[in-house]
Amino acid sequence: MKKNDISKEPVCPGKILQDEFLKPKSITQKKLSQDTGIKPRYIREIISGRRAITADTAARLSKIFDTGPEYWINLQKEYDIDIARKKLAGIIPEDEPIEKVLVNNPHDKLIKIVFSDRAEAEAYFKSNLPKKLVEQIDWDTLILEGSRYIDEEMAESESDLLFSVYFKNCDTLCFLYILFEHQSSPDKWIRFRLYKYKGRIWDESLKQIENQKGLNPILPIVIYIGNSSWNYATEFFDLVNESPVDSEFVPKFKHLLLDHSDKSKKVKGALKAQIAHLLIQAYFQQHLKEISHILCDLMALLPQGPGIDYRKVFKIYIAATQDRNKVMDFLAVMRQKPFNKEGGDDMLCAIDEWKLEGKLEGKLEGKISIIDNLKKSGMDWNIIANATGINQQQYKEMLIEYQHLISKPTIPDSAARMTV
Repeated sequence: MKKNDISKEPVCPGKILQDEFLKPKSITQKKLSQDTGIKPRYIREIISGRRAITADTAARLSKIFDTGPEYWINLQKEYDIDIARKKLAGIIPEDEPIEKVLVNNPHDKLIKIVFSDRAEAEAYFKSNLPKKLVEQIDWDTLILEGSRYIDEEMAESESDLLFSVYFKNCDTLCFLYILFEHQSSPDKWIRFRLYKYKGRIWDESLKQIENQKGLNPILPIVIYIGNSSWNYATEFFDLVNESPVDSEFVPKFKHLLLDHSDKSKKVKGALKAQIAHLLIQAYFQQHLKEISHILCDLMALLPQGPGIDYRKVFKIYIAATQDRNKVMDFLAVMRQKPFNKEGGDDMLCAIDEWKLEGKLEGKLEGKISIIDNLKKSGMDWNIIANATGINQQQYKEMLIEYQHLISKPTIPDSAARMTV
């Protein structure tokens, strides 16, 4: 993906549709609706950035503008990443290696990187929220709003993400607030913190949008990934001591609880969320070796393409949270199951493995030195590639990787274990 200035507002695909396709061709929104069968309201919302371009919409637009559906789908993906990079400052790097981000507070970073993917978040919500509510939500309007509502002292054991979404045929905005609890045991005071966090969300909303008629509803969702099962109620009222004060004067709300502490239960959601949950469970319950084959099989299904390299994210997370012996055991399983069955990915896998082993700098330096000597001798690149297994493009990538490594800190040999 091309480099973007995060100080600038990301440009939504709808604006590109309006400025680069509709205006130059003098096509009105009404005419586009007639030609594509897309509802006029949907077109207005796409152009304003309120609605995402789906695969179906992309297919319809591609027929009119002769672009191919991938053009519109990739525009939407790039926009989603730009939004996440801007609203989750420092979480999704663009010019620096991902390991520099993940080495500190890796649970928080992993969760945010995975759920910053709008499609991933949508799939997770659809799989885990009450069915009746899922059917009433217009999921194409799902937008990541940010992550900054938790208490500072809870930053190492909690992560949060706020999304907004509209209901079908309704202008009511709803907030979906996810609080990830990555502590080893449940905490009854989560309900009190949610009470504060919801207040902060409403307070910010009132500041951003003037003259609101009322408060937008907030659905609080607690996702718990710990060592022992959740054993507290979800009702806020249960925290309040008994007294003569009438119950109508006490706040009444509850949170939706998704308890993923049971490793025997399958996580509902898309591929990346499943892998992330398995990895965090493996940290708390110390069973990485048991699930290594499952993890490798799932990681092999991750698509290759522009954007975030999730295979690298997951592998670096393992290095940041597991001790060296377990990392080595996982790498042994990984080598038995090459990710790219058709070849072409061997160099990337090798670089990642060296990085996890803490040997990347020496390995890269040695490879680069060998190739440099072959180049100085006047050897053709085809011969060099046959001799080393590294082509010219891979060599360039190795140089970039090596420069990153020698100029910026990376994961130490003894992978730091996080205390929660």
